Amino acid sequence: MNNKLPLNIVITLSLIFFTSCAVKSLQIDQDRHQLTENTTSEYRSFYLLGNLNSSDAPDANFKAIIQHIKSRSKKEDFTLILGDNVDSENFNRKDKDEKDKKAFKMKLEMIKELHSNIYVLAGNEDWNDEGLKGLKNIEEMVEDVLDNDEAFQPENGCPMEEIEISDTMHLFIVDSQWYIEDWNKNPDFNDKCEINTREKFITVLADEMRKQRHKTVIVAMHHPLYSNGVYGGQMGVENIYQPSIENFYVPILGSAWSFIRAQGGVSRQDRYNPLMNELMEEIKAASTDLERVFFVSAHEKTLQFIDHDHIKQIVSGTSVEEGYASLGKKGVLSSGERGYAELRIYKDKSSKVFFYQVANGTVEEIYAGDAFAKARTYNTDSLPTITEKFKKASVYTKEETTKDKEYEQFYGKHYRNLYGIDVKAPVVMLDTLYGGLKVERAGGGNQTQGLRLVDSLDREFNMRALEKDAIQFLKSAGFGAVDVDKYFGGTFPQELIRDFYTAAHPYGAFAVPRLAGAIDLKHTHPKLFYVPKQETLGDFNATHGDRLYMIVEKPDDSFNSTHMFGNNQDVESTQDLFDKIREDEKNRVDERMFIRARIFDMLLGDWDRHEDQWRWAEIVDPKDDEKVDFIAIPRDRDQVFARFDGDLLDFMRKWMKGARQFGVYGPNIKHIEQFSQSAIKLDRAILQSSDLELWKEEVAYIQKHITPDVVSKAFNEMPDEVKDDLWQQTQEDFLARKENLPDIVDRYYHHFLKFQTLKGTDKDDYFTITRLPNGITTIEAHRIKDGEKGTLLFSRTFVQKLTKEIWIYGLDDDDVFEVKGEGDDLIKIVISGGKGDDVYKIENGAAISLFDYKSEDNGLDRKNGAKVVFRDDYEINHYDTEKVPSTSSQPHLELPYNPDHGFAPSIGFTKSKLGYERNPYSSMYGFKAQYFSLTQAAKFDVFSGLGNALGHWNLEFKGLITTNNYTENFFGYGNDSEFDRDTNYDANRIQLQRQEAGFHLIKIGHYGSTFDLGIGHQAVETDGNIPAATRITQLRDDYLNLHVNYQYKSTDNDRFPTRGMLFTAKTGFTDDLSNRRYFFHIDPDVTFWNAMNDNRTIVLKTNLAAQTRIGDDPYFYQAAVLGADNGLRSFRTERFAANYAMNASGDLIFDLKPMKTKLLPLRMTPYIGYDIGKVWLNNTSSARFHNSYGAGFQLSMTGLFSSSFSYFHGDEGGRLQFGLTISQ
Repeated sequence: MNNKLPLNIVITLSLIFFTSCAVKSLQIDQDRHQLTENTTSEYRSFYLLGNLNSSDAPDANFKAIIQHIKSRSKKEDFTLILGDNVDSENFNRKDKDEKDKKAFKMKLEMIKELHSNIYVLAGNEDWNDEGLKGLKNIEEMVEDVLDNDEAFQPENGCPMEEIEISDTMHLFIVDSQWYIEDWNKNPDFNDKCEINTREKFITVLADEMRKQRHKTVIVAMHHPLYSNGVYGGQMGVENIYQPSIENFYVPILGSAWSFIRAQGGVSRQDRYNPLMNELMEEIKAASTDLERVFFVSAHEKTLQFIDHDHIKQIVSGTSVEEGYASLGKKGVLSSGERGYAELRIYKDKSSKVFFYQVANGTVEEIYAGDAFAKARTYNTDSLPTITEKFKKASVYTKEETTKDKEYEQFYGKHYRNLYGIDVKAPVVMLDTLYGGLKVERAGGGNQTQGLRLVDSLDREFNMRALEKDAIQFLKSAGFGAVDVDKYFGGTFPQELIRDFYTAAHPYGAFAVPRLAGAIDLKHTHPKLFYVPKQETLGDFNATHGDRLYMIVEKPDDSFNSTHMFGNNQDVESTQDLFDKIREDEKNRVDERMFIRARIFDMLLGDWDRHEDQWRWAEIVDPKDDEKVDFIAIPRDRDQVFARFDGDLLDFMRKWMKGARQFGVYGPNIKHIEQFSQSAIKLDRAILQSSDLELWKEEVAYIQKHITPDVVSKAFNEMPDEVKDDLWQQTQEDFLARKENLPDIVDRYYHHFLKFQTLKGTDKDDYFTITRLPNGITTIEAHRIKDGEKGTLLFSRTFVQKLTKEIWIYGLDDDDVFEVKGEGDDLIKIVISGGKGDDVYKIENGAAISLFDYKSEDNGLDRKNGAKVVFRDDYEINHYDTEKVPSTSSQPHLELPYNPDHGFAPSIGFTKSKLGYERNPYSSMYGFKAQYFSLTQAAKFDVFSGLGNALGHWNLEFKGLITTNNYTENFFGYGNDSEFDRDTNYDANRIQLQRQEAGFHLIKIGHYGSTFDLGIGHQAVETDGNIPAATRITQLRDDYLNLHVNYQYKSTDNDRFPTRGMLFTAKTGFTDDLSNRRYFFHIDPDVTFWNAMNDNRTIVLKTNLAAQTRIGDDPYFYQAAVLGADNGLRSFRTERFAANYAMNASGDLIFDLKPMKTKLLPLRMTPYIGYDIGKVWLNNTSSARFHNSYGAGFQLSMTGLFSSSFSYFHGDEGGRLQFGLTISQ
């Protein structure tokens, strides 16, 4: 069949090119444009300006904008300057005429005259050139001109700040450029920031946003979450008639570059660049629970209003210059003309968006429309009058907790029956409790349903429902991409999680205060109440009330006059504690009291003790008011006495280490390592001086002071209705566990001691590491005063039999590290110098690794065997409490079928180790084995790797071997090779054995690129029956292979890309060591994804690929090949072989709505596809194109499996393929 490249593919690609164009002119989607009258005239305005970076003095249009805002603004309003305020390169260069600086100052002086609250944000241009240092210069100017030390936010190059505007509004200011910056450029990066990792930023932002979910939330950040401008993947129309690469006019190539940027997010400033997309998708997920959220941004030199249901995006970036935008997906308005936007939020939570255009010094309103409607209010007038003093209620219904014996045997009994028992609880009206409480905000837990309360003395309390929220947990667990309420409500996962919660004693927390008080531990005093719906709850009546609640004090300094948290000066979070003890050695943790609290955790069976479960009372030393002791305050005791029984959990604990954290409360703790995994990182961060003797002393103290009488009185604090045989048994188990504490603590301490972290302060410290015989190492740290050793920070002795690895952090300032002594059986030690000019005195560098910044003036005379890595690398040079050695394993199972191989099941396994230096692993190894049923052959792959083996390059080894009956297909060379569909498949199978081994240097970039440089050996053995047409003349050929490969990938969504690009370029050289033959190969391949409809459920996936072999003719197994796995899906594998190949394909993919099942949502993505391609030999030509057309679908259930099915037809018949992949 003779074909030319079909016209419809050309037309389709052209449509993609032109329909993604953006224009300057105003566009409004009238179907989405609504404007209603407000029922209240009380509102706050947010005036939004962005992209002020121009070296020109303010022109008439800018002055008109400022005057327009000034005439309307009020003192309670906000003006947000959304970044890209200056051209940082010009602003910070001293050899310039300071034109940019003067222009920016003039703009600030005009903005200062506004009547509103003014905040200036950073954009990517403000970070450019000198990075953190240059940003600080801009910050200082803003604060100086505006005469406000808080005007530039976030400060100090940190990622976020939040401002509580009112009871109904909350503002988050995010520096989005912080996330995508190259953190290795400046050793001072995050030096003054509480949040110092990207992971922590996302966690904190999500937690804080969740607390404000009852309000209208405004997130101000330079880069937009949604954009239909150039950075969002729309091409400016000028790129067609005036194509350019960045700022340089380049005909044809300029348009190609613009198209690639629009598709692939090649610039790190593009919305769909991988790192930027990672940030935006995380922020989007954090916004899932918010009912009303605005993202206000600049970056694009456009005006845009994009409506994504509960998320509204406003872009206001044309204060100074014009740009290009389109309506695009969900767009309500777009314009590239100069102007600004105004957001009004009314007292009733309704909101409106206004856009203004300026021309010739005149401002004109071009849009006014609704954003959110008035919030529904709960009618408290209809609530009944409460007269009851007490009420009986249960956590779950009786029906939910009634299970048969088979269920209880398999899933466990837990404390399920207690959740269904009605208990008598005091009925409380919040406005009379504790002198009167009012609701401050919603709680922030991932599974608890709670409210924050405050009394007349501004003391805060937490009100938590005893019933936990399984749906909220599923949202936080990563299922937020679907409507969790719709697709998980009433499903097995929801029911299972709700049942899983019953393993925790619902009333166990009420026994804790007496037990804690007996051993002088700081503690809260939770009380059980029945809270009816009532006027004080206001609109929270919709989700709260008529249930059992625990009301408990929030540990903070508002209770400083009481003894429950000590007579404290303040109460700090764990992160604030870390900052305090770094600042000054006079800030100390009372390690004895913390150890007592940790042993108490073990006694209670409380396995959930991460750092947010602690607060720290700041108490001034009565003997020295310059010294401060921090006393641990444990909180959130909702997991005490947990009983995770049942056959299912017994089986999981036997085979899955992760499940061993969930034990059955009893006289002992069987799996102490897993039981303590949520707390051990905090233990290592806090405990710097203590040894086993102190732990033993605290065990004895607890055993002495928690008597049977204390236990009896404590358990009697539980409701009378739950005092059954299990209640009695739990007391007996508690007392038995108390007697077993010496063994439990000894086992935990030895696990804890295997790996240790030690750290200094942010001042000058002197570390002395002494190697001694018998595997002993002593480590001392002193403050340096007047050049000499001063105050002792800690002195520790370790033995290699017990401690395998120690990480020592110098933190900030100028530290000295001295390593001396010979010793033997040495402990592996990592020294991280941190910031400052450090000195290393290494007499014995064996088993020592040094890490520090190359750009700092560090002193190192001799390595003496030490591994030394001086590199400006943020990840290896900053202190992170979450960073510990670990290992992980990932199994792999696939079951594919195709006509050439039959069923070809494969099984694999990868094990990764994370040490101090990782990228993303420290080391890894694995294998994959595959069996082919039709030929009874097998293939085995092995691989291993070392992270950062050469700078930021990983070194990987890859090997492959097949059985000698392994086959590949050969039909002859060329585009017109013969095919007889009546011939048995074996007629075209060539038996051969492959043996391959090679080394690869791989660099994984932050912005989507991967480089792979490699060298390897390949041997191919064939049997004696090989056809002459193959041109193979001997049974074995050995090859030397060199390659340079590059890959760039950027997609907006991994599961179902609707915009993106995948580009690979494989180049290499092959030398036949047996026959003095050689050739080069160049194999480019590019794939694009494009949404074809507004809701992005139909996507066109297009692919174009080529293969080239230059030099001596390759054998068929190295040739340019097309077939089922290489671009022609209806043909047999390796169907066409030649020197050159080219193919293209297009798939129209449909993302159907998830199907609700009793297990997990099931997703189906059907597609129809078309392939076309050809091969050709040297000195020959063929006009013939081969094509395939067909359809298929993918079926997936997140976290369990994915499967695929396809059927394609072509000139040589049809081909059916399907497969199943089991996820870990």
